[in-house]
Amino acid sequence: MNNAAITKENTNTTINTISPAVIVDALVAPTSLFNQFKAAKKSSWLALVLLMSVTFISTMVFFDNMSTPWLIEQQLLEAGELSASELEGAKAIIEQTAEYTGLISATFSIISILIINAIFAGYYLLISKITGKNTEKLVFSDWYSFSVWTQIPLLINSLGFSLLFITAASNDLPLSLINYASLNQIVLGLTPNHSLYMWAESMNLFYIWTIFIAAIGLKKCANLSLSKATSLAALPYLLIFSFWYMAI
Repeated sequence: MNNAAITKENTNTTINTISPAVIVDALVAPTSLFNQFKAAKKSSWLALVLLMSVTFISTMVFFDNMSTPWLIEQQLLEAGELSASELEGAKAIIEQTAEYTGLISATFSIISILIINAIFAGYYLLISKITGKNTEKLVFSDWYSFSVWTQIPLLINSLGFSLLFITAASNDLPLSLINYASLNQIVLGLTPNHSLYMWAESMNLFYIWTIFIAAIGLKKCANLSLSKATSLAALPYLLIFSFWYMAI
């Protein structure tokens, strides 16, 4: 094969790697993605923008389509048990901000995505320095891209959420629909006044998928055994929910 052919082949490979199709690889063939991790780094920003856009739009549409009285009622229900004075105070605040609930919630979701990915990037950078092999060339931005790929299942979560409220018979839906894939919604069915409600609502079962992708990625990028990579991928979630549970 001559040099021109080799160059053309490499160019095609790069083009294919940075195409939107790599997002599908992250979901169903993470080994393929992380085998070409450096080349796929460019596509991580496309994935991040897509994740933020879908999350922002779905959250905005969900809240903005609700009637104001229903939205206020739902937010008060989510607040749990309150005294009469606390209830009045909460209602006054909610009424003042009801018009902007969609924008506030959507913006907060975007900020959360950026911050969470930064925290995970720092974590992956740290453990790669401690336990990884041949990871000296991987810097924070590389691990931020890595984190974005591991969070791609949350894109499917947002799309599923969108499908649920778009196909619903009414626009006035329970706020808990946002967490339709949580441990609480699928298994426990706890009410807002239960002490474990927020803990169970926050435990999204899509996290299992993110842990799986992170484990494959750490195995490939940090040259770890699958068992060690899986343990390290699951550790942040185990620590957060364990300490949260003990603090309740």
